[in-house]
Amino acid sequence: MEDYSFLKDKKIAVLAGGWSAEREISLKSGLAVSGALEELQVNYNFIDLQSKTDAENISSEIELVFIALHGRGGEDGYIQRMLEDKGIMYTGSNPESCDIAMDKSETKKIWRDLLLPTPDFVEIKKAGTPSMKLTPYLSKEEDITALDKTFVVKPSREGSSFGISIVKPGEGSLEEAMKEALKFDDTLLVEAFVPGRELTVSILGEKVLYPIHIKPSGSFYDFKSKYESNKTEYLKADLNNTELKEIQDIAWHAFSSIGCEDWGRVDFIQDEQGNFQIIEVNTVPGLTETSLYPKAASFEGISFADLVCKILLLACKGS
Repeated sequence: MEDYSFLKDKKIAVLAGGWSAEREISLKSGLAVSGALEELQVNYNFIDLQSKTDAENISSEIELVFIALHGRGGEDGYIQRMLEDKGIMYTGSNPESCDIAMDKSETKKIWRDLLLPTPDFVEIKKAGTPSMKLTPYLSKEEDITALDKTFVVKPSREGSSFGISIVKPGEGSLEEAMKEALKFDDTLLVEAFVPGRELTVSILGEKVLYPIHIKPSGSFYDFKSKYESNKTEYLKADLNNTELKEIQDIAWHAFSSIGCEDWGRVDFIQDEQGNFQIIEVNTVPGLTETSLYPKAASFEGISFADLVCKILLLACKGS
C-alpha cells in the first residue's frame, strides 16, 4: 500500500457529474473514488457539478482535486483551466493536452505528423451545414472512396462511444451515421474501419501498464458493451515480448506526444496483420466497476484504493 499520510493534511475534493453526455458515468466514477478515499480514511468533499456556474464557484480553499469528470467540461481542458486559475492542484493532464486529446481529429493529425500508426480518416467540419468542409487524411493520395468499404463515423469531441456508427457496404448509410454523430458534435470523424482485436493500454505516472484485450458483447465496443453488458470480456492481452514492447512504446509516444501526463489510457486496434493502430487517448478514463483502467491496474497488483492514492500523489508532485 502506498504511503498516503501526505494526503491526510490536504483539503481534497472529488469532482464528478458535470454537464456532458457522460454525466451518469462520471457520477459512478466519482462515487467509486469517494469509496476508495473512505477506505483510506482520507477526508474529502464530493462535489456534483451540474453547470459551469458550479465550476466557477468551487472554493479556492480546496487544495487538491480528483477530477472524475468525463467528456466536455472534464476532459477538454475547461475544468483544468478553472482549477489552475484558482491555484488548486488537480489530477491528470494539463488544459492544453486535454483540449487536444478531446478532439479525436486534432489528435490524429499530430500522430500522422509524427508517423505514429492510426487509421486513415476524413474530418468533416461544420457537418450538415452549407459551409461543410471535408478534409481527407489518408496514407496515400486517394479520395474519400478509400474509405468506401467499411468505415466508422463518430463525433470528433465526445467520449464513451456516444454517437458512433459503423457503416458497412449495403448496411447503414453515411447520412444516417452522420445524423447520429451530429447529435453530439458538428465536427465529425469518418475513419477507416480496421478489422482486428481491440486493445487498450493504461498509463500511470511513467509506467505503462499491461495491455487489456477487450472482447465486446456486440460487434464492437459500444456504449452497451461498455456499461450495460455482463458478457463483455476483459483479458490480459496475449502478446509476445516483441509485441508487448511495441504497443507499450507506441502508447507512451501517443500519450506524451500531445503533452498528457500522470494517468490516462490509449486505445488500439491490432489489425489482422498484427499491426497496432492507435484509435484515441482518454485523459480521464472511467473508474466504474466495469472500467478498463482499474482492471489494468489490478493485473499489476494495484488495488483500486491504492490506484486512487497514486493518482492523487502524482498530482502533488513538485508541491
